[in-house]
Amino acid sequence: MNYLWKQDAIEHAKQCDPEESCGIIGIKNNIKKYYPCKNISNEFKAESFVINPLDWADVEDSVDEIVGIVHSHPQDILEFSESDKYSCKAIDLTFYLVSPKSDKIAVIQPDEIDA
Repeated sequence: MNYLWKQDAIEHAKQCDPEESCGIIGIKNNIKKYYPCKNISNEFKAESFVINPLDWADVEDSVDEIVGIVHSHPQDILEFSESDKYSCKAIDLTFYLVSPKSDKIAVIQPDEIDA
């Protein structure tokens, strides 16, 4: 798996800390890249994220394919919440979880989630 985008996602998580960061993994010209997005969650942003739809549209227009969603857990707990799992399954994209406090990453695929 290509993790060349990983450092960009972790750096974005550090910039957003103590709030959750969020972004999109897109492929353009066979290169996987991280696209940071604004978290517009109305909830407590340290525990939730909503990708700005304008950011999503911009990424969608500029890549060949969207292949994943990245967000951070500022508390350095790399476990997907039930909400994360539901969203992953619903939009049928790989979810990645990063921490602003380490270089760890967690991955979950939609087909790994029980309906």
